[in-house]
Amino acid sequence: MKKLHLLSFDLSLARGLDYYTGLIYEAVCVQEGCQVGSIGGGGRYDNLVSMFQASGKVTPCVGVSVGIERVFTLMEANLAKERGGKGLKKPDVNVLVASVGKDMMQHRMSLTNSLWEANISAEFTQREGNVLKREITAALEREIPFMVILGEEELKEGMVIIKDLVGREEKKVLIGDVARALTKDFGVVRVGCEFAAEVEKNEMAAAKMMKGVKI
Repeated sequence: MKKLHLLSFDLSLARGLDYYTGLIYEAVCVQEGCQVGSIGGGGRYDNLVSMFQASGKVTPCVGVSVGIERVFTLMEANLAKERGGKGLKKPDVNVLVASVGKDMMQHRMSLTNSLWEANISAEFTQREGNVLKREITAALEREIPFMVILGEEELKEGMVIIKDLVGREEKKVLIGDVARALTKDFGVVRVGCEFAAEVEKNEMAAAKMMKGVKI
């Protein structure tokens, strides 16, 4: 099927006047609402390659390049549209360790280190003081799904609070059980196990679907 209506010949088009010597090309997105400009371009350049040849031999060339960042921008916009306008941003980490009270930095660092040793993606807030509300806001903006919160009163009991920001649930657990609770009770996937978790999820979905099929 011919799509000549997608081609146009424009004598006013100009690109790279210092090296293009003949016909030039430019590719643009014709999708409605597209505002990324040209996504590719090129043309003929008779003298450019000669600049890098010791003999001075003239080597006419024709080349085209694609603006990969602009193509990615269009792909992300299309995928976001398919997802009902939801963005494609992914969280930097799975768990943010925060605290309430003074002089809690050492406790945050120690707990985060224990999560790292358990291969759980986590980071700790480096702000001092009682700024929990700000940390929760930051976690929501970055779409971090879980927080582990250290409080002065909870620490006296050897406990911490795990907060599920997506499911809007929270649970108080022993400090030594945080990694187990995150993986077993909240489904946090350990670093390096993402592919296996995805395969298991798909197998469980397939098995559930087969239960409803009569043979």
